[in-house]
Amino acid sequence: MADRIDALLRFLFHQQRLRRRELLVGIAAAGAMAACRQAATPTPAPVAFGTPTPSGAGATPPATAADTLLVPGYDDPNRWKGRTLVVTSWGGALQDALRKAIYEPFSRLTGCQIVEDTTDEAKLRTMVESGRVEWDVVDVGTEAVIPMGRLNLLEPLDYSKIDTKDIFPELVLEHGIGYYYYSTCLAYRKDKFPQKPPNSWADFWDVQGFPGVRAFQKYAQWGPIEAALLADGVPIDQLYPLDIDRAFRSLDRIKPHVRVWWEAGAQPAQLLSDGEVDLTDAWIARIQFLIEQGSTVLGYTWNQGRLSSDSLVIPRGSKNVDVAHDFINFALRPEIQRGFAMIYPDGPANKRAFEALPPERVAVLPSAPQNKALQVYPDYQWWAEHLDAVVERWNAWVAA
Repeated sequence: MADRIDALLRFLFHQQRLRRRELLVGIAAAGAMAACRQAATPTPAPVAFGTPTPSGAGATPPATAADTLLVPGYDDPNRWKGRTLVVTSWGGALQDALRKAIYEPFSRLTGCQIVEDTTDEAKLRTMVESGRVEWDVVDVGTEAVIPMGRLNLLEPLDYSKIDTKDIFPELVLEHGIGYYYYSTCLAYRKDKFPQKPPNSWADFWDVQGFPGVRAFQKYAQWGPIEAALLADGVPIDQLYPLDIDRAFRSLDRIKPHVRVWWEAGAQPAQLLSDGEVDLTDAWIARIQFLIEQGSTVLGYTWNQGRLSSDSLVIPRGSKNVDVAHDFINFALRPEIQRGFAMIYPDGPANKRAFEALPPERVAVLPSAPQNKALQVYPDYQWWAEHLDAVVERWNAWVAA
């Protein structure tokens, strides 16, 4: 059992690096996205902050929303004075948004110095097993939380120190808690389907009714299995446990019509923008970035999308477990979640975050009530038990 979990974890780590860490830098610019398809982003050196530095002698930095934000329960600027917390995420535009929305406000409101680094789950494992743990809070894909917990790499979370009453319940796990959602949905070129755009996976599978060049992701665990079953008529609330044989029969029907099997999160938006494909599954944050920059050709539907989440975990052996719990609690406050959602189009984990968001912003967030209701959230317990077998079969199927 331990060997199987170990292999599963290595697989997840490898795929996360391919899909996320190498491709998040520059996603706010279409040109940079093209470059991202060809080169990995180097891991930056750790960044520390905690005391604002004026830009010149006697200068006072301009006030920002992060400088004036108030969070109930966080009104003591000396709460963690003299303490340092090392926090990791995936780099690029995502980590820039997390810094503005979470790291800097926590530092200002508690006196804790935050040191940033880039998530590398293999490095986390080495730290824990060697007894030399340098990190305190790590952002990981939620699909890795259960396997990592089984390998005893993580501290169990003390939920007496984390307020979860307004957190979506599926995010609350023993060894980690989800703090934002992202979605993989059907995206398309609007000029290709001006009268009737595709609105379901059945439409994607319908190559006669919706003709066009198709792309599909190359990874089984982020949506293709669910999409295949939905295309075959399985109701969204009856997907789990997944009927793998039925899924592959459905996939056999669409495979001849898929021209590109994308491997990196930035590819679908670029493929659509360049006109290389007409419809594909895609990480919707990437599509939304280009729409906000003025693209008029990209469209997508939340219907039958596949929600995923990222979670915060504490490596076993962290020397700052007390501060780490407080940081996680802070990151989940509605005020903080709201600020992050305004900067970056991923969905809040806290239901109350939507209360003061502009309606136009709510409309583009994966976990907004009207969008969340249309999507499926994976059963991560099911995937922890079956991922290795499903992926082995999937990889053989793609290669055949």
